Amino acid sequence: MKKLNRKDIHILKKLVKPHMDDPEKGEAGSLLTSISRYYIADREDFLSRLEKLPDKDLKYLAERAMDGSECLLCIAPLCAEVFLDAVERRLSPEIAGRLRELFENVTTGYKDVT
Repeated sequence: MKKLNRKDIHILKKLVKPHMDDPEKGEAGSLLTSISRYYIADREDFLSRLEKLPDKDLKYLAERAMDGSECLLCIAPLCAEVFLDAVERRLSPEIAGRLRELFENVTTGYKDVT
């Protein structure tokens, strides 16, 4: 478990209400992991929750995934592509490309040392 910051709690509330009793407790796993594994019914539900987020919150999650604070490998498999597609469509193909590269490097075990 990790300590959630204010921004994490703010986004978590948007994505899981009314399913989560007290996000103010401030502890959870990765936001995307928790949401994709415990609070959604299917990929369409996950997409509809992501669509409720403003672009600035989606960008925050993407940046956290790029810095390793959000674990892309820990997202439910059916949701990883939904998240990456949302980033590409709403933020930029470049950001989505970097995230896909990170995701693929980790899943294949290949690390680019250049």
